[in-house]
Amino acid sequence: MLYRYTGPLTAITLPDGREVLLQPGSTVDLPEDNPVVATLAALDRLAPEPAASAPRKTKTETKE
Repeated sequence: MLYRYTGPLTAITLPDGREVLLQPGSTVDLPEDNPVVATLAALDRLAPEPAASAPRKTKTETKE
């Protein structure tokens, strides 16, 4: 799940061994069932981010 992080600069290690650097204002993909994620959410340092729509592809025109 995507979250917006609003706390201080923090590093966490997830159960799968992945290390994540949480930077203020960043959007991060974290597991919902992780106790560290639950704690940060309870402290209002993580907020669910709305699902982003797929980026639009634009065709760039080139002049010859």
